[in-house]
Amino acid sequence: MRGRTSPPHRATRHIFDIGRLKGADRAVNEAEIRALCSSAYLGDHWALCRVLGRYKMYVDTRDIGLSSHLMLDGYWEMWLSEELVGCIQPGMTVVDAGANLGYFTLIMADRVGPKGLVHAFEPNPPIAHRMIKSLEVNGFRSRVTVHPEPLGDKNDREVILVAPSDEPKNAYVTHEGVGLVLKTRRLDSFPEILDADVIKIDAEGAELDIWHGMSGLLERRSRPQTIFLEYAAARYADPGDFLREIVAAGFSLAEVSFGEGIQPRTEAQILAAPPNIDQMLVLRR
Repeated sequence: MRGRTSPPHRATRHIFDIGRLKGADRAVNEAEIRALCSSAYLGDHWALCRVLGRYKMYVDTRDIGLSSHLMLDGYWEMWLSEELVGCIQPGMTVVDAGANLGYFTLIMADRVGPKGLVHAFEPNPPIAHRMIKSLEVNGFRSRVTVHPEPLGDKNDREVILVAPSDEPKNAYVTHEGVGLVLKTRRLDSFPEILDADVIKIDAEGAELDIWHGMSGLLERRSRPQTIFLEYAAARYADPGDFLREIVAAGFSLAEVSFGEGIQPRTEAQILAAPPNIDQMLVLRR
């Protein structure tokens, strides 16, 4: 008689528990999620894949930097995924500024639950369209508002959206060049966002303008706030002044490190990093 033994982390018949991301062994989680990963090409540069062992997600097959990882591994930036899962609670109002295909938006929508709200900002139309379809197929559409406006420091300022064909995750807004003409909105011009609990800002260089466009929100201290802010010193004329603005608004400085989770940082430590390296700062008050 011949016995059969299953691999220890083979997982093909269940849905991954997203709550396990925070606090469980990362290597074990990644192996299980990878085993649950699958994808199907739908034509016209669309593919449908399973991410994080539980969500169905539409991606762009021309996208090298993000979609390739989602189709083959089923996850992206696990260190940040873990911290968002640990930070977001049911019933919260959460903002994803620079949502892209909606990978983090899906995590947010799941974590806030049916009584919470997510506001996802993505000005790149074909990418936002995929995100909306992903929200629909996972049953999250009713709890997520998708905003097509680029965020900035003024309302109704004309900007140009430039989206590299092979890296749509790196789409950015500029004031010169050829691309889609859009008009900006201040984040604090949305009344429904003024009491947001958690905000993620990853906007390919527009972070400072977005910060200046959310002053009305920052002045409201009715509840604790956590902001995840992608920061690269080379993007700002005075990177130290940006950090001082953050501290003056009452926030502590920390960073999501690859191996140690959220770690406190001083202004000097942040500025000591190579200027072109993205740092995911965590601002809390």
